[in-house]
Amino acid sequence: MTTLESLSERDLRGLLSPQNLKRAWGCVSLIHNPVRSGQTLTAQVGDTWVYDVEIDLGPKGITTSCNCPRIWEGNCEHIGAVLLKWIRSPVSFVQDAPLAGKVQPMKTITVAPPPTHRPQELPYWMIASLTDRQQADDQQLAKQLDGTVLRDLRQMAKRRGWKIKGARKADVIRQIVARMADPDEVSEAYESLDKEQQHVLRALLLMGDTPRLQTKDVLQVAGAWGKLEQPNQVTTGLAHLCEIGLATRGNTGARTFRDDFVPPSVARHLPPALQGLIPARQPLGKIVLADPYALVRAASQVVLLLEQSPSPLRPPMPRFHQERFYPSLAEWDYDPAELEQAEKDKKLQPYSDLILTVPPPRRSLPQATIQRLAPVVGDEARLEFIFSLLAAAGVFQPGSPVTTWPKVKMQFLKQDELAQRAILARVYATMPNWSALWEMLRRASPLGLKRDWKYQHFKPGHLRADLVHFRLLVLRVLASLPDGQWMALQDLFRLMRTLWPRFDQTAWQTYWQPSSNGGWYLSKAGSTTPLRPQNRQHWRLAQGDFIHTLIAGPLHWLGLADLGLDDDGALTSARFHGLADLYWDRVETLPASPHAAAQATAPREINIQHHTINVHPSAISSQAHALLDQISRLDTASADRFVYRLNPQATYEAFEAGVTLAEILGDWEKLMPIPMPDGIRAQLTDWWDAFGRVRLYEDLTMIEFGDDYALAEMMAVTSLDKRLIAQLSPRLAIIPRQAVAPLMAELEKAGYTPKQTEG
Repeated sequence: MTTLESLSERDLRGLLSPQNLKRAWGCVSLIHNPVRSGQTLTAQVGDTWVYDVEIDLGPKGITTSCNCPRIWEGNCEHIGAVLLKWIRSPVSFVQDAPLAGKVQPMKTITVAPPPTHRPQELPYWMIASLTDRQQADDQQLAKQLDGTVLRDLRQMAKRRGWKIKGARKADVIRQIVARMADPDEVSEAYESLDKEQQHVLRALLLMGDTPRLQTKDVLQVAGAWGKLEQPNQVTTGLAHLCEIGLATRGNTGARTFRDDFVPPSVARHLPPALQGLIPARQPLGKIVLADPYALVRAASQVVLLLEQSPSPLRPPMPRFHQERFYPSLAEWDYDPAELEQAEKDKKLQPYSDLILTVPPPRRSLPQATIQRLAPVVGDEARLEFIFSLLAAAGVFQPGSPVTTWPKVKMQFLKQDELAQRAILARVYATMPNWSALWEMLRRASPLGLKRDWKYQHFKPGHLRADLVHFRLLVLRVLASLPDGQWMALQDLFRLMRTLWPRFDQTAWQTYWQPSSNGGWYLSKAGSTTPLRPQNRQHWRLAQGDFIHTLIAGPLHWLGLADLGLDDDGALTSARFHGLADLYWDRVETLPASPHAAAQATAPREINIQHHTINVHPSAISSQAHALLDQISRLDTASADRFVYRLNPQATYEAFEAGVTLAEILGDWEKLMPIPMPDGIRAQLTDWWDAFGRVRLYEDLTMIEFGDDYALAEMMAVTSLDKRLIAQLSPRLAIIPRQAVAPLMAELEKAGYTPKQTEG
C-alpha cells in the first residue's frame, strides 16, 4: 500500500495526465495552509481563485478531491501541486493529529468592530435644503430629457402650448423642465387626461422606477380601479403621458419592457394616486394616536447617554477561518451549524447547489448597553431603530466606540423637535443599516432568509439595497393615500399583492428568466423552497408582515401613522399624517397634529433643588436636554428620571465653543417650563465672569514690525487679522505657531521678505 512516506514522483504519472502534471509544477508556489493529518493532506491552491484540495492515502488507494471546475476531467493540477510539494518538502506541512473519524469543529476567527472614524462628507440633510433637493430632482429630470431628440421636445412644448426660445438643446430642456415641474401645469395636464389615461398614470406612479417594466404589469395595476374599456391602449397611453410631459420616456428597445417613469418633479404635484381606490373605513377597535415628539426626545436621550457613558459596538460575527478562499462567504453572517455541515459535505465549491441561511444582523450595541438604554426609550427593537437612525444621520460617527460627531450633533439638536422628526423621517426612507425584515426574523418568524451559494458576486450590500427598494415601494404606495384618511389593512393588501407579488431578488432581476431564483429569497422555516407568489398565506407571512411592521413600527414611532387595533391588539387599520408631503419633498417640516400639539404643551414635570435638576426625560424637548447638557452633567438616567448636576467643566466647554451667557439664559427662558432659579443664574454668571480672565497659550509666535504702520499694511494684504491672537503694541503681535507657514507664503506673494528667527 502506498503511504505518504513512500510516495514518489513516479506515482504521480499514474494519477495525473501529462498536461496536468506539467501544470502542477506552476501551481506549487500558490499553495496555502498545507496540513498533514495522518495519511491525509489538505491545502488551498490558487491566487485570484483559490481551491480546496484534500488527498487521502488509505487501504483503497489514493482518493482526492478539489473544488475547481477541472476536477471533472480527473485529478487536476491543484492536486498534483500538493503532492509535488509533499514529495519535495514534507517539512512545510503542518502536522495535525487525526481525530479518529470525528469531524473537526469549524474554526473561526474573532473580529473586532472597525475603529471610529469621521466621514469625509457631512450628511446630506445638513448640506441640502428643500430648495436644493427640489433643484436636484429638476436636474435629474433634465438628464432624462437629454436622451430625447430635440424634435420630440419641441413637439411636447407645442402640444402643451409652451413658447420655447432658443435653438440649443440645453436651453430647450431647461425651459421644458421649468414648465413640467410647475404645479399649475401639472394640474392642467392631469385634468386633460381621460379616465383610463389617469388610471395608467396612477399605475405608473405607484410602480415607481421599477426596472424593465412590463406593459402587462401596468395594465394589471391600472385595472385595480376597474376593468379598462380599452386594455390594448395601455402602450398608447404610456406614450401619450411621455409626449405631454407627465412621464419620461425610458428604454423601449425590448418589445415587452419599458422604463417609463413619473419623475419626482412631476409626482409631487399630482393628486393622491389612491384616492377612491382604497375606501375610507373607520376603525372599529382601539385607536392609538401618533406622537411626533416621543421618538425625537428618545433620540436626544440616547445621544446624551452614549456621550456621557461611551459604549463599544457589538463585535461582528466570528469569521470562518477559510473565508478568504470562498468568495461566497465573504462579508456574510451565517448559521455556524449549517456552515459546518456544508464543509463536512464538501459543498463549499463554485458549482455547488448549496443554499445558506442569512440570520438577522446582531444588535448594534452590546447587551449591557441595551439593558441600560432600552428601558429609557421603550424596548430593544425601538432602541435599535433609534441608534440606526442616528448613525445613518451622522450624529454618531461610524465605528467603535460609539462617539458623536460634534458638528452634526449640535446642528441636529439645535433644530426644533418637528424639524428633527422630518430629518429622521427622510433618513429612514433610504437608510441601509436597518430593515423591518430583520425585526420580523428576530421575533421568531416562521420565515427564513436564504441565499444561493452560486451567486458569488451577490454581497450583503446588494441585499440591503434590495430591502431599501422594497421599503420605498411600500412608502410610495402609502404616500399615495389621501392624508388623514383611515384605511383597512386588508384593502391595502389587495392592491399590494398586485404591486409586490414577490419578496426576493427576483423582483428586480433584469434578465430573461424572471421565474428563476435570484441571489436571495424567503422560505418557510426549515425549508429551502422559495415562497410561492400566488399563495395568499405566504404573501401575508412575508409582504404582509413587512408592511405591518413598517406601519406599526417606524411610521408610528415617527408620528406619521395613527393605528387602529382589534381587541387582541393586532393592527387592522391606519391613517397617515404628512407622509406624502415628506415622501414627495413638498415641505421641509411638518406641523404637529392638533392632539400632538396639545400634548407637547401639556404641564411638564421638573424639580430643581440647589444645583440639581430632576426631570422626566420625555417632559422636556430635545433642545431643552441639549441646553442642560451644555451647563451640567447627566448624573442619573432611568426610564422615568434624568438627574442633571450643574458642572463647571461642561459650562466652560460650552463657553469655549462660542456659547454666551446671554444665549444660555435666553434658551432657558424659551425652552424650560419654569424660570431659572436665582442660585443657578448666579453660579452661571460667576463662571461667565471668570471665563477667560486668565488664559494660557502654547505654541505661539511673535511678529515684530519695523514701524508703527506695517501691522495695518499686513492686515490689509494677508489673512493676519483672522490669525491674530493678541496685539501687544503697534509693533508686536502674537499668532499661533501653525499660522507661520501660510502667513509667510502670503507675505512673500505680496512682495515682502519676512525674516524668520528661532528663540
